[in-house]
Amino acid sequence: MLAAIGVSALALPALAQEKVKNTDPSVDVLKELLKSHDKAFTAHDMKGVLATLSEDCVLMGTAPGELWIGHEEITGAYEHFFEGFDKGGQKFEHLWYDGNVGPAGAWFMAMSKVTVTKDGEDSEFGLNLSLNCEKHDGKWKIRSMHFSNPTGGSK
Repeated sequence: MLAAIGVSALALPALAQEKVKNTDPSVDVLKELLKSHDKAFTAHDMKGVLATLSEDCVLMGTAPGELWIGHEEITGAYEHFFEGFDKGGQKFEHLWYDGNVGPAGAWFMAMSKVTVTKDGEDSEFGLNLSLNCEKHDGKWKIRSMHFSNPTGGSK
């Protein structure tokens, strides 16, 4: 994801590490959905990524213009993202998350540390992520995803 994949390690706010994660068991289905997405993303498995997304999914990044709608545009974006790390060379550590599951929709947010390997060199960065999810044929899918990876410190 990420435009800032080449950025060196960024310090994550201590506040995120101190917050308690949501322990509502209904949110587990969203954690598993994100885990499936992350696993496919790390493996450069486009078919697996798309299986976690609704057909009309909207993906929004950090910078203006980082907006992709539908599987065709998202495929192009992810193929570019795949260039930023070696196949299998990515690890997500979700430091904080929260979410809620309703009968027709759900939301999930996470603050994470991502470690990537590119050509044998590791780097890490912070990633904020929010998902809106909906059911399709009884299965949760990501309807929208917004991600941001801070590239500068606060002043």
